[in-house]
Amino acid sequence: MASSTFAIVLFVIALTFPTSHFAAHTSSSSFTALNQLKYWAENVQGTMPGNLLSKLSPLSKEQAEHFTSLASEKNLPFDANLCSLANLACLSKARVDSFLDKNNYGYGRISPNVVLHVDPFSFFRLSLLKQGNMVHLSSLENQLPQQSFLPSQTASKISVTENDLRKLFPQSFESPQTKDAIQYTLIYCNTPALKEEPQSCAKSLEEMIEFSKTAIGDKNLVALASKNTEGSRKELMVGRVEKLKYGKTVACHQLFLPFATYFCHLLSNIEVYAVDVVEPRTKVPVNTVTVVCHMDTSGWSPDHVALKILKTSPGQSEACHWMSQSDLIFISQGKN
Repeated sequence: MASSTFAIVLFVIALTFPTSHFAAHTSSSSFTALNQLKYWAENVQGTMPGNLLSKLSPLSKEQAEHFTSLASEKNLPFDANLCSLANLACLSKARVDSFLDKNNYGYGRISPNVVLHVDPFSFFRLSLLKQGNMVHLSSLENQLPQQSFLPSQTASKISVTENDLRKLFPQSFESPQTKDAIQYTLIYCNTPALKEEPQSCAKSLEEMIEFSKTAIGDKNLVALASKNTEGSRKELMVGRVEKLKYGKTVACHQLFLPFATYFCHLLSNIEVYAVDVVEPRTKVPVNTVTVVCHMDTSGWSPDHVALKILKTSPGQSEACHWMSQSDLIFISQGKN
């Protein structure tokens, strides 16, 4: 991990869920959740972040086996009771409108007209990250409904295709909002990767970790995240800025499917910063936020959301963005 005390303190705070809370959660966890916790502990340094901890599956061993059987048969849908049992967001009333309005990943995969609905402060130039500059901190909060990971053996039976998802979760396609959110995810998952950026739509916690290990080339990972969501949607002042040095880096962003799903991709030509933001008048610290700056945008589509917001063209500018509560960065444990 970065050598400076500032960076160490930031990410220990960001990623270490309080021990007492973690222990309490573990003592009441299901069979599947305990397996997910064990898999994390075997592959990732440090305690699981709270945002992921809340997504552990509540299913028992027998329930997980039943879900896997249903997923294998394809033509037996998950009804409301099963979705509730597994803590899935299957119902058409799931709140995803704010996700569609505020999601800012872009990466050239969505129509330019989506820019009209994206936070105009979600992408910015590196020059903004100077002490004393005023910034509008975008929302760092999770914009998706609460939902859990599927057991890995269940998730492996599901293809990220509209045909498969319609058979298993028909109620999710009854609402225009959830239907649009799923189709948005399908665009991400089925569009070819950018140059030198392998990608995966991870349908389970285990898939996310395995992809990160393979893409980075290390069996032992460290996960990084922003400290918290304080200061979201506020005008703040930039305090201390720390550039962090890593080897290969994978970023994972949560997308919407009825079960917890992450779009993960290897990042190339990036710089990562830990940025303190403070109250402009009192200079009281508000948050320490992770920022990723993509330094080479030459391979991006001209319709990339970031380029539209920054009013620039591929290769003409870097593009920086905040890492939200539902975002994670994985790096190699051995090189940091």
